[in-house]
Order: sequence, then C-alpha cells, then structure tokens
Amino acid sequence: MAKKFPIDEFDSATVHGGRHRARRTAKDRIYEWVRIFVAAAVVAGVGYGTLKYVENSSVFDGYLPSSNASPSASTDTRPGVVVLDGGDENLSGAAGQILKDAGYNVTGASVLVDADKKPVKIKTTVITITDELFRADAEAIAAKIGNPEVVISPEFAGPITVVLGSNYKLPQE
Repeated sequence: MAKKFPIDEFDSATVHGGRHRARRTAKDRIYEWVRIFVAAAVVAGVGYGTLKYVENSSVFDGYLPSSNASPSASTDTRPGVVVLDGGDENLSGAAGQILKDAGYNVTGASVLVDADKKPVKIKTTVITITDELFRADAEAIAAKIGNPEVVISPEFAGPITVVLGSNYKLPQE
C-alpha cells in the first residue's frame, strides 16, 4: 500500500496556510456587512441623484395645469391657448376669459411656476408660439390683450402660450 519514498525538497517545504483559512470572527462579519452597506448606499445615492437631475431638466417646467384634470374635447379649429400669470396680480383667469369670449380655444389659465412648483415672476408680457404657423392667431390675440411681443420658443408645450408679466394691465373696455 503506502510506499516509502526517499526524502526530497518537497518534504522540507512549509505547510500552506494563510488568512483565507483563518476562522471568521463576528468582527470580520460586521466589517464585511458595513462595506456592502456603504457600497449599496453609494450606488443608490448616485441613482437617486441622476433621477433628480433628469426630473429637473424636463421640457415641461414652468407649467401648472388648470384645476380641470380632463379638458373637454374641442371641435374648434383654432389652436389651443394657455394663459400663464407671471405677474403679481393673478390675472390669468381674467385674460383667459377675454380670449375665450373673443372665440379663442383657451385650454388653461394658471400661475407660472418653476420645477419646485413655486410661482415665477417675470417683468414683461410675452406670447410664445411653437411654430410660425401660429403667428397670425398670436398676433390677433396680442391685439386683444394689449399688444405684447410674439416670439417663437419651444419652452412651452402648447401651440400658443400667453405669459403675463408684472407689466400687464387688463384692457379697458
């Protein structure tokens, strides 16, 4: 069975051992758990920060929809008009009513807000359009509410957005 071999260089080698063979203590287990917890917290923090960054770069910032959550379908061929108040007197409802009485398709009237839903104040009234196709309607709207400047801007989603500034006064009848 077992044979006797002559002594060689392998018989004088030290026995292999080391840390990987040591018995783990409670302290080692706790240290390992803390390392894993910190790594998970860092990954979760980076993910959360990335999502908040993406949320704050939304193209719909500055628009707070009206209280009517489901606007009725419109058969009007005129483009939708949204009136936002960036002034101090909360005149979006009154200006929206002027446009509605004139036959325009007013789809919302509310306060201009930032991404944190805080009111934004601006100085000058402006009408933004998303395309040159809406310029004729925007110019007619401008004539109804006091001739503010009409600009093309992708800042708002609707085709025509009237942003009332602190300089806006309701037209006298």
